[in-house]
Amino acid sequence: MSTRARAFRATHAPDGALSPVLPEFHRALGEPGGTSPASLRALARRVSLPVAAVRGALSSFDDVKVPRGAIRVCAGTSCALAGGGEVAREVEKHGACHPVYCLGYCDRGPNAMTPGGAIVADLSVGTVPRLWEGEPPHPAPASVRCVARHAVATSRLLAGARAPEEAPEYAGLRAALGRSPEGVVEAALASGLRGRGGAAFAAGKKWQLAARAGGSPKFVVANGDEGDPGSYIDRELMEGDPHAILEGMAICGHAIGASRGIVFIRSEYPVSVDVMTRAIDAARKAGALGPDALGRGKPFDVEVVCGMGSYVCGEETALLAAIEGMRGEVWPRPPYPVEAGVYGKPTVVANVETLANVPWIMSHGAAAYARMGTRESAGTKLLCFDRGFARPGIVEVEFGVTLRSAIEELGGGGAGGRPLEAVLLGGPMGSIVTPDQWDAPVCFAAMGRRGINLGHAGLVAIPAPADWGAILRHLLAFMRDESCGKCVPCRLGTLRAGEMAHAGLTDGALPRFRRIMSLMKEASLCAFGRETPGPVNTILDRFGDRILGEVSA
Repeated sequence: MSTRARAFRATHAPDGALSPVLPEFHRALGEPGGTSPASLRALARRVSLPVAAVRGALSSFDDVKVPRGAIRVCAGTSCALAGGGEVAREVEKHGACHPVYCLGYCDRGPNAMTPGGAIVADLSVGTVPRLWEGEPPHPAPASVRCVARHAVATSRLLAGARAPEEAPEYAGLRAALGRSPEGVVEAALASGLRGRGGAAFAAGKKWQLAARAGGSPKFVVANGDEGDPGSYIDRELMEGDPHAILEGMAICGHAIGASRGIVFIRSEYPVSVDVMTRAIDAARKAGALGPDALGRGKPFDVEVVCGMGSYVCGEETALLAAIEGMRGEVWPRPPYPVEAGVYGKPTVVANVETLANVPWIMSHGAAAYARMGTRESAGTKLLCFDRGFARPGIVEVEFGVTLRSAIEELGGGGAGGRPLEAVLLGGPMGSIVTPDQWDAPVCFAAMGRRGINLGHAGLVAIPAPADWGAILRHLLAFMRDESCGKCVPCRLGTLRAGEMAHAGLTDGALPRFRRIMSLMKEASLCAFGRETPGPVNTILDRFGDRILGEVSA
């Protein structure tokens, strides 16, 4: 985040310096001539930012590039393996088509979104005309199961559909308010809860650091920018149990002394935005949010901010920059968000699934939670299986279950009995895991020691025989398209690596390609550039003999 831009806004609009800018960007895009020079000047005046800052920010978001009336076809890994490319080419014959990563229905791809924001799932070339047959109903929720001793994040999902207007008791918040803020932080630490977004940082430690930080107001930000192709955990939680997330945010707010919360949701999840907005209204009416939400006149309120199409905004500092109307780019750290986050104020950024665990911990006790899972990874984890499995859907497991058990028993193996050559675990920044590695336990530390990245725990089935050359080019295209461009190793490395793969990798070119991947891993500013070479290198290590010399069509 540019401190100069933040200072500019604070000087020119002190009353609005702590309000999100992205809603104004969305409003401008919906108006005629939304990105014309005159419109940009008017928008810059409204948000009290320089015109150059506004123009630069808008240029970093994919939504600005979507033609009016275009069908957005999912180009994520799961949909690509299911024939999404053929669907996109068929859509192009009928009208404007724009690729997106990803729409969050990986259990029933290929998918597309109509201009009105409706999702059409399980598409094929023959069913593409459905996209112009009026606004279809929203797809049914994904299959949800629990094999843990206690259902934690899935407890309300398993209880059946509940309208967001029906606020539950918020028993976890009541239990938390019966403790001091320090006591709540201690409970979070004792539970062993770690972030579920991929970094696995101790949630209680993050709360402790934010509680000790000076400055006000403090913020709690729920990261709903779930962009990993193959993962739809956060979407199902936001649409099926939004109050668990709001309750977790309020508990965190009590623990760290925050008065404001923001739920950041990717624009590819319009139903999540609607459901969460309605849930916030219901929580306010129930008194769980608002001027006395934390008791004794302590306020805590939440608002929804919708993203504008950027995978990198799933990274916490890029997300916070986007909220303030800056480019969705990573900030160098320190300072960390717990010290200087959104608007320069102490901020806890937490993944949606992480927050959904918090009410259960407060209601049932940290010890009960810590007894589940393993010593190094306490509690439960949601796994989601894409349509390439015989049993797609979400399953809540205790940490410690083996990946093989998850794939072969919970996921049922490959759809239609097809053998699997590998799975892509944790999205493009995760790992390609072959059957000889499946005996690893689902555990952050144990997997890390084996060189496996759990990530957000979305599993994409890769059936045999796989076209590894096509998968390699797909991952490199994703890296190129979604790089924020801030650092040179990632911006140019993804571009050049993709060009080399399309031209055809040879034994002579391979050392140079490997150097590019190594440079990205060692010198990129954030985890996107550092981690995305992992799956690419695995393909070359395990299946390089099937790729070398191949030229893309």
